[in-house]
Amino acid sequence: MQAIEATGTINAQGQLSLDQPLQVNHPTRVRIIVLLTEASNQTSEQIQPDLASYQTVPETDQAPDTRPIWERVADISAQVPPEEWAKVPKDLSKNVDHYLYGSPKEDE
Repeated sequence: MQAIEATGTINAQGQLSLDQPLQVNHPTRVRIIVLLTEASNQTSEQIQPDLASYQTVPETDQAPDTRPIWERVADISAQVPPEEWAKVPKDLSKNVDHYLYGSPKEDE
């Protein structure tokens, strides 16, 4: 996933209009995260998002899991039923780009 930062304006109908076109190679669907400023009369040059209030990891009272990553992965994978594991292609590790993006498969 790629992140692109841009500024824009939301009109009275709730539609977003970007200040500049996005430089992308082809039409594609996107996921938008909108950071609103408190003052609605600021220009795009004055917008400085309050990143301190934007948390990507929720705070909890639990201690962090300090086990090695392979132990955590093993615990998670143990929760997947065998019939679901059977659906995973045998060449997934070699051809992950094929299954995710449609790239040509690599021969075995």
